[in-house]
Amino acid sequence: DMSQCVVTMRYLLPISKEFKTETLVLSDEKYEEYLKYVLPVDTCFTKEWGDIELNLTFTMLDVDADGNIVQRIRKTENHILTITKIPDWDSIIPDSSLAALDQRIIMQSAQIKALESLANTLDSNSVDNLVYNENDETLQLTAKGVGVGDKVSVRDMLDDGIPVVDLNGKPNENPEDGNGDNNCNCDDCDCEYDNNVVEF
Repeated sequence: DMSQCVVTMRYLLPISKEFKTETLVLSDEKYEEYLKYVLPVDTCFTKEWGDIELNLTFTMLDVDADGNIVQRIRKTENHILTITKIPDWDSIIPDSSLAALDQRIIMQSAQIKALESLANTLDSNSVDNLVYNENDETLQLTAKGVGVGDKVSVRDMLDDGIPVVDLNGKPNENPEDGNGDNNCNCDDCDCEYDNNVVEF
């Protein structure tokens, strides 16, 4: 039972190369049908921007049928998570020579700038399209025209291996009339090809 394990995340910060560990907290909520873990509120995980290399270790002490204590450990492979750089508006310290009201206005302006930077970063990385590549028969999400995540093979998803029909390309040939379109010219036949149907 993985939910009984202690989950430790080990990661390497991209700039200082500091090695950090965090004990993840199991959430009461689930992510879809999976266990969901959250980071502590005081985490250093997003302290530096760049590619963070991380892995997870699941550990548990258990007792077997004979009453012996068993150490159970499961580790994941290393993975990379990218932290996007944004200006550190929150680190600004108002000039001490300014009046108290001016200092408060400066701090509020910095907070607004930080929120704007975060919103722009989220917008630039948000998925906005799904692209089908007919050459290798794959689907991929894109953000601003750039591929996001892994490509998914459509052919692998089809049990019988029938290729996907490109609705923008040439329609399937109709074996009933042999004229290369899906519109049967027969008046009295029982063709399964309908004018408004494209077979997959």
